[in-house]
Amino acid sequence: MTSAPPTDLRAAAHERTLRLRIGDMSCATCALRVERALLKVPGVRAATVNVADETATVQGDAALEPAVLAQAVERAGYRALRSTETLAISGMTCASCAGRVERALARVPGVLTAAVNLATERATVETLGATPRELLHNAVERAGYGCEATLAIAEARAGDYDAILLIGGRAPEYLRLNDALIAL
Repeated sequence: MTSAPPTDLRAAAHERTLRLRIGDMSCATCALRVERALLKVPGVRAATVNVADETATVQGDAALEPAVLAQAVERAGYRALRSTETLAISGMTCASCAGRVERALARVPGVLTAAVNLATERATVETLGATPRELLHNAVERAGYGCEATLAIAEARAGDYDAILLIGGRAPEYLRLNDALIAL
């Protein structure tokens, strides 16, 4: 005879933890305002904000949407920083493959949008701040395809890119093109 798993294990299976990068905080009071705003979001069980590293860790229901958390942060007067990843996807042969990769990426905690272009074999993924690249790569690989990061852009303000991180085999090409533009 088997018994039901303990309640806390069942609850843990239906929980989600998201980590967000928050901009424009300057003090502990700012962190407290963001924390309170996040705790008001339906489904949030806990929120911890660290002003020093500008992050918020949120625990809640599995259905918790990153976009809803970002809206709460922005309504409180702060910025939920977004990042855009471009991934090179290999092994896709049709539109169904592209759809499968999009769905796999969309299920990764912290992903706001995922769009796959079959013709260019690229996926563009918008995330809320601190979504580890490994999670994106693993999702694509679990779906049965190959994945390599090409270029990640961390957007600090709308239309203003404060940081460009070069990853994977495309970095030398980007640097060469960038140098050519500067030389003009």
